[in-house]
Amino acid sequence: MAIVLDLYALPRGERSRTRKLRDAFFASYLEKNPDAQRIEVDLARIADKLPAWDEWDVQTKFEMLYGEGNLDEEMASRWNALSRWTDQLHNANLIVLSTPMWNLSIPWQLKRWIDAIVQARLTFEYTKGEFKGLLTGRPVALLVSRDGMYPPGTPYAAWDFQVPYLKTILGMIGLGPFHEVIAEPMGLMGPEVAKEAIAKAVTAAKELGQTL
Repeated sequence: MAIVLDLYALPRGERSRTRKLRDAFFASYLEKNPDAQRIEVDLARIADKLPAWDEWDVQTKFEMLYGEGNLDEEMASRWNALSRWTDQLHNANLIVLSTPMWNLSIPWQLKRWIDAIVQARLTFEYTKGEFKGLLTGRPVALLVSRDGMYPPGTPYAAWDFQVPYLKTILGMIGLGPFHEVIAEPMGLMGPEVAKEAIAKAVTAAKELGQTL
């Protein structure tokens, strides 16, 4: 039975345009894979449960990354808390990540989750000058939206710190291959263009749900 980790950072809730892509994907995917176990993680709602990255969290991270892994009681508690988030990834067969673009990048709730799960010894190793991801064999569906357009080969492609960043940081820990569905432009060219763009992206999300 496939375990699907359904991660989404959708602060606008039911009004989210990105949610339409997520809903379309899962309607299609679960129709084809009715026995799949879907684990939902609403990052906008549970962000306060993620590590705060205070002095203890950072010190624990440094000890595991650069030290010998000698943790005191408080540090061990923090490391165990981190492990609960990385365990979700290790247990999953497929990751579906839904997020809008915020200020050319990603919402802070999603960044906070990334800072939690990118951890030496848990999701990657660094040996002999190279990174080795520990989460290989897990495809990722990226379902994203943005108000503007950032097509490859144009000057605006360099402004896209959303999809390239997600593929780089998640690829570093071994996740992939990546499958993208991008709804753009959602704002800058008016409502009619946005309506057409979201309809096209919803269709692509449905098709992706049938193929993964």
